[in-house]
Amino acid sequence: MLVKPWLFLLAAIAAEISGVTTMKLVSDSGSWEALLFMYAMIGLSFYFLATTMQYLPMALTYATWETIGLIAIAFLGFRTFGEQVSTLKLEGMGRLLVAVMLATL
Repeated sequence: MLVKPWLFLLAAIAAEISGVTTMKLVSDSGSWEALLFMYAMIGLSFYFLATTMQYLPMALTYATWETIGLIAIAFLGFRTFGEQVSTLKLEGMGRLLVAVMLATL
């Protein structure tokens, strides 16, 4: 297994998390600088995601990107913005993780 595509995938996830978190901040402040940063991070995320797909299957790449990004965003929403995470949401995220792990087999 190559390490390089997984590093690209981690970079895509980090850029996505940064972009989505900035999106939440922009919705509250309306700052043009933050809006431009948000678009840049989302664009960078898709660039790294596309680069990852040169090495890994598309379904695995997208499912991993979306699942880890979703879990990280839910955690940040809870810790930073006081958003609620219900037991049902946690169960859903757990099932997503299991599905991604099964997709790697």
